[in-house]
Order: sequence, then C-alpha cells, then structure tokens
Amino acid sequence: MTEPPRSRWRDFWQLHVPLVLVLTLCLVLTVVEVRRASEGVWRAWFYMIEWPLIGAVSVWIWHRYRTEGNVASGLVNRWKERVASLTPASDAVDTPATKDEQLDAWQTYVDDLERRQPPGGPPQ
Repeated sequence: MTEPPRSRWRDFWQLHVPLVLVLTLCLVLTVVEVRRASEGVWRAWFYMIEWPLIGAVSVWIWHRYRTEGNVASGLVNRWKERVASLTPASDAVDTPATKDEQLDAWQTYVDDLERRQPPGGPPQ
C-alpha cells in the first residue's frame, strides 16, 4: 500500500510549527530552571535536565513523522520484518512429519458411518 503524497502546508502546520513551539518552550523552561538551580533550588536540577530531554524526544518524534508518516507504522514495519526473518520460509509447516494411524482409523470409521447412515437425518 502506498500512501498518498503529503501536502507541504499540512506538514508545515502539523509538524514544523508544533516542533518550533515545543523547542521554544523547552529552551525557555531550561533557562528558567538553570537560573533556579543556580539560586540553590535542588529540585531545579532535575527539571534542568528534563526539559532538554523532552526537546530531544520531540525532535525524534518529528523526524519519525517526517520519514515514515507516523511513529507506529515505522515500528510495525520493523517488527514485521523482524518476525519474517525469524520464521521459517517453508509453506509446509502444517504437514505432519509422521502418519497418525489412529487418525486414519477414525477417518475410515467416519467415512463408513456416513456411507451407511448419510448425514441429514434418518434414512427414508
């Protein structure tokens, strides 16, 4: 299945503008937390590291949407390729390796029973 070509304006409004907003927010909040950490607020050290990580994850998600259309389809395609490489390629997986004598006896019995008493009710 091929996806229809994406619109440049749609990419602009749905990908680029949100990325710029998120990165701007992350940058401003990182600067605020650096100032708070330099004033002696110990909790700010965590936030000073957290906001750049959120920005990095945002860039990763933006890149995945740009290259693969969405995050999930890329992961699903990779998973399918991985599973396909691990499963055997032969189509004869369902064929039994040995002949089952009891199964053959049962099928013979059922065939004989259907011949003597056809399905669909009692004989007329």
